[in-house]
Amino acid sequence: MDPSSVLFGLFVGFLVGLTGVGGGSIMTPFLISGMGVSAPTAIGTDMVYSTITKLIGSAQHYRQRSVNLEVAIFLGLGSIPASLLGVQTLQWMKTSFDPGKVQSTMITIIAATLVLVGASLIFRSFMPQKWTERRKIKWDGESPMSAKRRIFTVIFGATGGYLVGLTSIGSGSIMAVILLLLYPMSPAMIVGTDVTHATVLSLVTGLAQMAHGNVNFPLTLGLSIGGVPGVLIGSRLAPFLPRKPLTIILAVMLVFVGIQMLFF
Repeated sequence: MDPSSVLFGLFVGFLVGLTGVGGGSIMTPFLISGMGVSAPTAIGTDMVYSTITKLIGSAQHYRQRSVNLEVAIFLGLGSIPASLLGVQTLQWMKTSFDPGKVQSTMITIIAATLVLVGASLIFRSFMPQKWTERRKIKWDGESPMSAKRRIFTVIFGATGGYLVGLTSIGSGSIMAVILLLLYPMSPAMIVGTDVTHATVLSLVTGLAQMAHGNVNFPLTLGLSIGGVPGVLIGSRLAPFLPRKPLTIILAVMLVFVGIQMLFF
């Protein structure tokens, strides 16, 4: 087991606990660029790691009753089947093209997804509060889960789920923006619902990646040994640090890394 994987798992777990931003946005590019792991293996390994770290966060939110299970279920109805389709797309690429072509194609897709995730985080940080207030007024007297909202939740969940299955990125950040746009829930409920849904999504996708041999188990073990205490430390410090500026800095870094992967 490489000690550097433990240290990086600690670092990523700390950021996840501190900002709530999904680890895949950081972990997958690092495994590919920093550790020379093939793209399919990096994606599968990250999904298993993410399941372990997110499980801790979702359990905490469930105890705090900051999870809307109904919303999480409808997200999952779209995201979980779509994520399996994303895994199958990756497997099709592995069997249809040579490893070099798969690697270059997936790096491009991952880089574009990083830019999308970074942009969504910036949008989430600066989204005017009056947007949510207007939605609350508009939705007065309407069922919290109207038929229209259920349909949109499933559709947007499927879009995010496919990206997760294909790249391992977006299970937290993109889904959180979807929830912000669709539901007038409190910030704590948004985060709790997002993390709980992401845990199940990561678990199912991780199992599918295992079935296709896309998981490096010794590497996953090292990342998890560092990641679990990292999440706990980050979660403990989160109330005492300015979350919004940290999230914006991380988002800008993701956009920068994505652009660098695309063009350099």
